[in-house]
Amino acid sequence: MGLARLRAGEWLAAAAGVALLASLFLPWYGVDGVDVSGFEAFSVIDLLLALLALLAIALAVLQAIQDGPTLPVGAGVLTATLGKIGVLLVLFRIVFEPGSSVLEVQVAAWFALAATVAITAGGWLSLANEHVRGLPPDVEPELRPTPTAS
Repeated sequence: MGLARLRAGEWLAAAAGVALLASLFLPWYGVDGVDVSGFEAFSVIDLLLALLALLAIALAVLQAIQDGPTLPVGAGVLTATLGKIGVLLVLFRIVFEPGSSVLEVQVAAWFALAATVAITAGGWLSLANEHVRGLPPDVEPELRPTPTAS
């Protein structure tokens, strides 16, 4: 496992994944001194956001432990794509609170929105930067003439 192989995108995605998981335990909504966490307020969205956070953390882990690019690139594509869906889900729940409209949106919901945006950006940065530190430099390809048909 090589932490030196991690690039800015993977670090950003992993940190934002931890932040998103933490925000789900914090109060998202409140009314009359009663706070409701993200896990208490939602039935399915909380699980989807938790899976997105774990995927963002897995992106960094895969980049650190894999020698080949296949799994990290696949995780980067999923992180960038599902991150956009996560942003829309959190934004939807900030605009349209669950249950009654007397709930007040707390800071943790905005924190979760920032975390999902950072996860998406981390996925995109991971895909945009193809250079991986800690690997030997590419070997020059051997150039051969094109075969001719006789």
